[in-house]
Amino acid sequence: MMNHKEKELLKTEITVKTAHIKNLGNWLRNSILLFLISGTLGFWGLSGIQDRFLPDITGPGRIAVGWVGSVIAVLTFIFGILVFVAIQNGRKHVLQLINTLKGVKK
Repeated sequence: MMNHKEKELLKTEITVKTAHIKNLGNWLRNSILLFLISGTLGFWGLSGIQDRFLPDITGPGRIAVGWVGSVIAVLTFIFGILVFVAIQNGRKHVLQLINTLKGVKK
């Protein structure tokens, strides 16, 4: 049986962990956005397509933009996967804490 102080500490921990999970959601959103932007730049730089929207850069500058964009896209994709896994595990942990607080045993 938990006393009142332990229950309050557990409620505080649940609140803090929920705030951290929301913060991780913001990181996930930002990594997806950066992945899309850098992937688009990587594709543009390495494919050689011409578009009125994108600047007309030729030669090694465009290839460099393509490689840098591709590398950043790969890194942000990996980072996004790690953040997604962290969010899933964090939610599971918070649910376990809530079950502990309610006294539900598995």
